[in-house]
Amino acid sequence: MVNSYFIYDLNEQISELSRDIARPVDLPISDRNGQQNFSFTIAERSIPIVAVAGDDTGVMGQLNLRLIPGNNDILINTNPFLEPDIQYAIKKAVTYAESRDPSYKFDKDFVFNFNFSSPRADLVGGESAGAAAAILTTAALEGKDLKDDAVITGTINEDGSVGRIGGVLEKTKAVSASGYKNFLIPMGQSDITYYERQIQRRPIDSGIDVLISEYVPKTLDLSETAKDELGLNIIEVSDVEEALPYFIED
Repeated sequence: MVNSYFIYDLNEQISELSRDIARPVDLPISDRNGQQNFSFTIAERSIPIVAVAGDDTGVMGQLNLRLIPGNNDILINTNPFLEPDIQYAIKKAVTYAESRDPSYKFDKDFVFNFNFSSPRADLVGGESAGAAAAILTTAALEGKDLKDDAVITGTINEDGSVGRIGGVLEKTKAVSASGYKNFLIPMGQSDITYYERQIQRRPIDSGIDVLISEYVPKTLDLSETAKDELGLNIIEVSDVEEALPYFIED
């Protein structure tokens, strides 16, 4: 007959072993100089992004960045599927953020993750998330917190300049519907040209009138319209430096 105390003691040992296994353990990671670093995540930040889905409607998402010890590699989650131009935009955003610190040691890896709640965003392309990625990377590298009331759309160049994008009107509607206060867009894109269909009646011979349809160009002041109808501030910026005060906490 097995001793009951022995069974009890064995169960206690198994329980203790299970707790040890479940306890998180920091494994050493060596950097390029052979020095060990015991932290998986150096910093983690998220920023809202906006895109245009295949049905020409704006959709909101989140871009997450995690910094880990490494050798300056850029890792991007491909779910949803991402077109190559997004990868290029992320690379330029990281290059810009690193250039802000002349003494940067290039000893971190950058893990980006795109999250869209809408099933319509199953394939994401274009470089319009570049400006947001630059701000996100800057905040993570400099240990700054991000505000939660602004969204930016625009391409990014390695010098920090913000370039033009498409779908401004569709993105404005999505940003407003999500409750954000400020929407930053590239310089010169608050005036939107659209075409309005007009029908004119013109007489021809024999007293017959014909209807002629034509599209006439019109200009929409997006800043004024968004403020009056949506309560959303549209702010034009030419580079990341102009945008940072709207995103970085003091």
